[in-house]
Amino acid sequence: MMRGNPLLLKEFRQRMRTRRAPLVIMGYFISMALLTFLLLYENVQGQLTLLLPARGEQVFVTLGLLQMAVVVFLTPAFAAGAVSGERERRTLSVLLTTPLSPFTILMGKVLSSSALLLLLVVVTLPLYSLVFLFGAAVPQELVGVFGFQLLTIVLVAAMSVCWSTLALRSGWSTVLSYATVTWMVLITGLFGYGLQYAATRFPIDYFLLNWGQFLLRLNPLWIEAGLAGAVPGHFARDSLWFLGFYGSITVILWVLSSGRLRPQSYAFSARFRHGDEKDFE
Repeated sequence: MMRGNPLLLKEFRQRMRTRRAPLVIMGYFISMALLTFLLLYENVQGQLTLLLPARGEQVFVTLGLLQMAVVVFLTPAFAAGAVSGERERRTLSVLLTTPLSPFTILMGKVLSSSALLLLLVVVTLPLYSLVFLFGAAVPQELVGVFGFQLLTIVLVAAMSVCWSTLALRSGWSTVLSYATVTWMVLITGLFGYGLQYAATRFPIDYFLLNWGQFLLRLNPLWIEAGLAGAVPGHFARDSLWFLGFYGSITVILWVLSSGRLRPQSYAFSARFRHGDEKDFE
């Protein structure tokens, strides 16, 4: 893949050969390790011979939700300036003179922006293996939780790169990216849970119940909790709905972003062809 995408190879070298990358990975792993041992010690109350699956399940769910929240909110910080940063450094025009297609450019930016975050998730796998000592999780749950985290990171990175392409400036792309993450995590969670709670007070009001369920299906933390077995439901189906909904939005943004990079790529974008050249510098 990197041989076919020289931009991706260049981005990997720039991001992974700095001192910041190993320091971020080490700091994140140490923080998660300390938190894991603290939660394990608190749940067993110092009695290491008393291994209760229910307590281990609490540790597994807590770590999963915390990691999902952290990586989702970190992703825009790495991806929101992917294309707008090139424009501000006056290197975008040079990039557009290469034979790389808009798809190749955007894909290289998405993968390079999410690579470090994907690595952060992978390095915590040994910590999650500790919950197996408690019999708190099965391999299927662990695979589901980690697979959903990885897909969510790539999805958020793709939307952030698209905003970076469309917004032209890093400030606006960062605002739009974090607004998207805020909608995914906070707004859908608060309103969805609030409508679900109201539906328990008014059981005959199906409007509250249906909209509450709809919003919660768009919340990555709710899907993560379901995949970890913390809440009942058909979360394999709900995760597909989540990925399909946000994947459709990403496809629309991707098409618009490709037209922004190379307006001549699409016939319907002819009105952009005579735009201000500074948008592409």
